[in-house]
Amino acid sequence: MKVTLVNYTSNAVNMLLFAKSTRLGLNEQTMKSIITMDTAARQEELKYVANTIPSSWEFVDYTFLIEGVSRAFTHQLVRTRTGSYAQEAMRVVDKSDGYDYIHTQRSIENYDAVQIIKQHSKLTTTMYAELIQLGLLPEDARGILPTNVSTAIMCKFNLRAFADLVRSRSGGRTQSEYRTVVLKMIDCVLAVHPWAEPFLFKGDRDYFKEIEDFAEAEFPDDLFKKAELLKIVDKMRKEK
Repeated sequence: MKVTLVNYTSNAVNMLLFAKSTRLGLNEQTMKSIITMDTAARQEELKYVANTIPSSWEFVDYTFLIEGVSRAFTHQLVRTRTGSYAQEAMRVVDKSDGYDYIHTQRSIENYDAVQIIKQHSKLTTTMYAELIQLGLLPEDARGILPTNVSTAIMCKFNLRAFADLVRSRSGGRTQSEYRTVVLKMIDCVLAVHPWAEPFLFKGDRDYFKEIEDFAEAEFPDDLFKKAELLKIVDKMRKEK
């Protein structure tokens, strides 16, 4: 899995503050005053924007390239209707030479499950190739491919839509692959816009809580593994 931030609003802070100023009237001088604002004043303005009506957030965009994920995940991702998407099309891409299968964490840890999946993938690839040889198009043959076939997708969210996605999909109840992608997207955004953290999280980002949620989601039936991980988190909290 790889998540890359391929494009973003470079003058995001200025755009946020400029859009926020609509109620006071917009003109060339407004942007000039924002550009020349000192650091302390800008931080104070950003703090205000992060805690007020989020309509101004829609003027800041982030575009991600997400590779090596399952179509099961992308089926979930595109339900966020406020995003824009472009995805590899199995309707036209010929998979006769094989495909990568995206394992879940539980399947990859189970030897017997991995062997079954390998057998299935080998048989499916053979049958797919035979369908193509019979004259069927990839759009006809794709129906026998698994939901966890590897794919790539490009998506774009404005800051408001992305903040909603983060708050609803970064917790422990979210399916593991989806949650992992969202956390990587967060890291990408904060790498270029560290000021955006209060926009994405209502309070300070709680990394300890993220680890606890991960433990609950990944090891619901393995009390030993979950307990060991939570003990480490407790120690880290005490030493903070």
